[in-house]
Amino acid sequence: MRNLLNFIWLHHFTIVFLVLELIGFYLLVNFNDFHQSKLQQSSVAISGRLYEWQNAFGQYVGLIDENDKLRETNAKLIDEQLNAQAGAQHKRLGDFTVIAAEAIQSTYHLENNYIIINAGSEQGIKPASAVIGNDGVLGIIHSTSANYSSILPLIHSQSNISARLKSTEYFGQCSWTGIDEQYIMLENIPNHVEVDSGQLVVTRGGGGVFPPGIIIGAAESSQKDESSGFQEIKVRLASDFRKVSSLYIIQNLHKTEYDSLMQSTTQWID
Repeated sequence: MRNLLNFIWLHHFTIVFLVLELIGFYLLVNFNDFHQSKLQQSSVAISGRLYEWQNAFGQYVGLIDENDKLRETNAKLIDEQLNAQAGAQHKRLGDFTVIAAEAIQSTYHLENNYIIINAGSEQGIKPASAVIGNDGVLGIIHSTSANYSSILPLIHSQSNISARLKSTEYFGQCSWTGIDEQYIMLENIPNHVEVDSGQLVVTRGGGGVFPPGIIIGAAESSQKDESSGFQEIKVRLASDFRKVSSLYIIQNLHKTEYDSLMQSTTQWID
């Protein structure tokens, strides 16, 4: 108590000055229409700015929620489309499941690029599952943890996907040369097959990973090898790996059965 009294005594001039300032400000605002109006305008401006920031943050959070809902809706539509196609081709529904996810890290300038997504085994993701984006094929699930997965993209030295020319049904293997993230090469297409610029290249469906008919890209040019009888086709990718974001994991519910059959068939051939 003594310390408080000493403090007040030592600073009593400053305290009196502040009290008089507050009283003067109160009288000025309450008994002067002009200053009262200016204070109200300032208050409104400050409050408006705060509400604007609050609203912007709310819209941002709402946008995230809307994007999540949109991804889920797209996943359901893709699921329905793939299974409708499977039903038409094989008279069997439920061949595929589709899970929406988001890329949280990716590269495109390396020889062996990768994509990390925010979904893992706890969300039902399994290795060797197909991954597509809004524009086309992205790659294959390489490995998973509880809540994350890594993707081996098309632009990886070990990527090798069975593909075909959509209009001719001739098929071959797609691989990346490691030079340009916008292009891959389609090999083992016979020389007699006419390849036009812009001709679509799609998944064949081999390997039990990708459903057939998913777009990979479009042919841009071809080079024939007379010694082998096959041509190499330069394919411009439909997906832009420089801006990977929303994506969808497609899982073949019968892949285990397919792998078992392929293993026994390989042993029988050997």
